[in-house]
Amino acid sequence: MRTERQHEIDRALARTLLHLGGYLLPERALRDKIEMSIHPQPTPGEMEGAIRNADAEGRLTKVPGDTGFKYTLSDKGRAWADQQHL
Repeated sequence: MRTERQHEIDRALARTLLHLGGYLLPERALRDKIEMSIHPQPTPGEMEGAIRNADAEGRLTKVPGDTGFKYTLSDKGRAWADQQHL
C-alpha cells in the first residue's frame, strides 16, 4: 500500500506526462517538472520509487536514449490517470 505522499508523487508524474500528449520526456526533465510541482520537493529516493512503481505497474513506456531513459504514459497509465481524475 502506498502512502499519501507516494500517491501524490505518482499523480504528479502522471499529470506531467499527460500534458505532453504522448511525447517522450527525458528522465531528468521528468524529475525536474515533478520537483517543481510538489512541496516540499520529493527526495531523490521518493522520485526513484515513483518512477520504479509506475514502471513496474505498466503505467509507463520507457525508451532508452543516448543520455538515459525517456518516458511517456502507456495506455494503462492513461487509464490510471483517468481514474484519478487528473
